[in-house]
Amino acid sequence: MKFFQLLINRSKSAIPFVIVLGIFCSLLNSGLLYFINNAISNRPLPIFPEYDWLVFIIIIATSLICSKLFQTYMIKLTNNILFDFEIEILNKLKHSSYEDFEELGNEKVYTAINDTKVLAYVPEVFMNAFNSAIIVICCLGYLFWISPVGAVSVLAVMIALLIFYLVRNRSIEKDLNKQRDLQNTYYKYLDDMLHGFKELKMSIVRNNSIFSNYLVKNRVEGRDITISSSIRYLDNELTGSYSWYIVLGVTMFVLPTAFGLTVEKTAGFLITILYLIGPVAVLITLIPTYTRVKIALQRLNLFEEIVGTIGSNVDKQLKPLAETEFDNIRFEDVTFRYHNSESNQTFVMEPINTQINKGELIFITGGNGSGKSTFGYLLTGLYRPFSGKIYLNDEEITPDNYCFYSDKISAVFTNNHLFSENYDGFNLRNTNQHLMEYIELMDMGKALRLDDEKNRMTKGLSKGQQKRLAMILALMEKKQILLLDEWAAEQDPRFRAYFYKEVIKRLLKEGKTIIAITHDDDFYSIATRIIKFNYGKIVSDTYNESTLLKEKEAVSA
Repeated sequence: MKFFQLLINRSKSAIPFVIVLGIFCSLLNSGLLYFINNAISNRPLPIFPEYDWLVFIIIIATSLICSKLFQTYMIKLTNNILFDFEIEILNKLKHSSYEDFEELGNEKVYTAINDTKVLAYVPEVFMNAFNSAIIVICCLGYLFWISPVGAVSVLAVMIALLIFYLVRNRSIEKDLNKQRDLQNTYYKYLDDMLHGFKELKMSIVRNNSIFSNYLVKNRVEGRDITISSSIRYLDNELTGSYSWYIVLGVTMFVLPTAFGLTVEKTAGFLITILYLIGPVAVLITLIPTYTRVKIALQRLNLFEEIVGTIGSNVDKQLKPLAETEFDNIRFEDVTFRYHNSESNQTFVMEPINTQINKGELIFITGGNGSGKSTFGYLLTGLYRPFSGKIYLNDEEITPDNYCFYSDKISAVFTNNHLFSENYDGFNLRNTNQHLMEYIELMDMGKALRLDDEKNRMTKGLSKGQQKRLAMILALMEKKQILLLDEWAAEQDPRFRAYFYKEVIKRLLKEGKTIIAITHDDDFYSIATRIIKFNYGKIVSDTYNESTLLKEKEAVSA
């Protein structure tokens, strides 16, 4: 698994240094235990007995410095691993296709990023557990030296606790898995609420339903599972904590009587047991940590399966398309299939054979579900054919050059998103003459405000104005091919007529090739060509002879 490999690769270079430093810290802590027991038993140190106070200070100071170095190194390692994991996810999304992203969904991306935070802390948890294990081994060795029988009883308690935790952890793991599923669906419902807030306010039933039947119900189930799991973890912790009091009781009242343990040995035994409680607790917490890591790995593995083909394409050598003027796009026996897992229905687009030529104004028509939007996604490279081939200027489009193909086309989709930042790096200042011309062309002079200092435009526009702004940004890309998906649907009748009769005419004069998915049949007469879809296939592809004649006359003139 990619994320597990990243974890290993990031950690393995640090392991030798961290292990050596961790062992040294653990031995120093064990040395403090030995020093304290000797002081209580009034036994002098074997070396420098007259400077025992100085030895004590040196051990504490050295332990402090080593702990500081160890924890600092682990903080850096943990945050570097977290950075690597998040960048790996973002890198996969960067190279993923639109189809992969549709299957993935926003909620799985958010959950995957949360899962990386669990994995990132694995090295720190492991090394703390490693250090605790060394202390436990040293303490048990010391107990066996004091009293083998007492040491066996302590070891038996530790083993019993471990078995108790493992048995109870199985049922908790199932609940945690269910909790993660609830988290996924919660993000989906929350996304619906935030992006569909207007629609929710338009229906009392819908507004109440999403709140009560979905969001609250989901959170109630999540809360109940969290409470149940937390109580069971609490039971485990209380059982573990109070088991030590039983061991202390046996040490104080049973061992001296049954095995003749002296007061000095009993005191040493008690101090060692008290010292053991912390490290053993660290080791016990490995069990819920292991459960969370296991679930995180399973979820990230699912994430990777969905975008599994991306990893092999990330480092692949891409092949740019030939830098030539646009002449045509050709579809040869292009088919596409899409399966909706929720409705269990499959959409099939039958073989498409068509060609789009430079300077054409093509209207794509058809009813809902006819395949016109799917054709738009295939045309722009967002969807890739199930079979068949697409050519740009007679150059075949392959996985090695798909990104360059999509980069040749500007598009304004029906659900177009306006970004919060100027990611394209456009000059969006008042001094940009081309920008000002486009703003005037789209009649947005009064609605738009340009922020020259931050090089961006203000938002807060109506739906129709947002589409106009999207058109301005698409024109700023200065690409020869323009796809419009129901662009004029939100425009008022006056601007819609102006758009079809004036704006499109100007864009065609500038050399644009325009493919418009539209239902505006009042303006079909201006198209040079109309392609109609029905049930996933082209049922008609007609040329408008009068429009072609007008274009020829205009060119001749």
